[in-house]
Amino acid sequence: MGNLNLKFSKLTIPGTSNFYSTASNFNSTIRVQADFTNGSPTVTNVVAQPGWNGFGTGSIVTGMFLVSSGEVGSSTRITDYNSGTNTITLAANATATATNQTNVRIACPKGMYILESASISKQGTGEPNDMRDITGSSDSEYVAGDQKWGIIAQQAFTTATGASVQGNFSQYDILSIENREGSNQANLIITASDTFAPFIEPVDSLAVSSTTFMVSSYVSESLMSMASANDLDLPQGFGFAAWNNSVANTLAAFTSGSGGGAAFPYTGSAEISGSIDMTGSFSTLLNSNEEFIIKNALATSQSLFNVNQEGVAEFRARIGSDGAPTPKLGGMYFTTSSAFIGVE
Repeated sequence: MGNLNLKFSKLTIPGTSNFYSTASNFNSTIRVQADFTNGSPTVTNVVAQPGWNGFGTGSIVTGMFLVSSGEVGSSTRITDYNSGTNTITLAANATATATNQTNVRIACPKGMYILESASISKQGTGEPNDMRDITGSSDSEYVAGDQKWGIIAQQAFTTATGASVQGNFSQYDILSIENREGSNQANLIITASDTFAPFIEPVDSLAVSSTTFMVSSYVSESLMSMASANDLDLPQGFGFAAWNNSVANTLAAFTSGSGGGAAFPYTGSAEISGSIDMTGSFSTLLNSNEEFIIKNALATSQSLFNVNQEGVAEFRARIGSDGAPTPKLGGMYFTTSSAFIGVE
């Protein structure tokens, strides 16, 4: 892999009315017309609500909430959406039958946000030049293996969703780009991660309704870029946010046994230089054609002790030029023709 150059910029939306979340503009996100059947989780004939000027069916994403007074309980999760058949599957059955039901509301759950009419404000030159350089991981333009794009947003506590917490930021993946308008305006759907620790939104906070964000490229399952305040035209907190969030998670993974694949328990090849202290039991598992070897650091081709896959322990046989080692009580060494054991 060549040297990767992470890209970043300031991203803005016109106002807080263009920020949609579970706490902001919840009831004015998406409106559709649909049919419900009592006792069934399937919602059929889902079409844009006539006269609605907000988001339509093209912005429906699995995981969003659906609300329809009288037909479903409050905020029922969407488990599937088929745009070809205009069908939504819910996590719970409808409680009443309705045809051509209007004012069916669909909105973002916690951890998912829509940024409407977002645009790039790049300092200097280089990518991203405008919104055409940015794709979401579910876009048709996105190619697996390409650098992904994400958003850094300031946080607020769930107990005071309108009050930003200084120095508190989270990272979000850009899931998709909706309704590109010209070269530098589009709607973004962003989402937190369920598995990668630095992208998991804390349970007690959410992205605060704001008009400014940092957009950055990153490598899959990795960290976003650092940037200076002058390069971003944003407070320095945005530029340090990705790494501040990640340091604790990364260090915790290296210093505990709960880090999953990034830490211990560890599977694979590793090279440790220096001393290592262990407390507790130590097991070495040998598969076919694998060996446990202790080598001379001054002559790495020289094996001092080896256990092969058959369980046979092999000591290095000393030759004449090696001379005799210092006798040790309980010690043992071999030559090509003799074995020596240290006793009183």
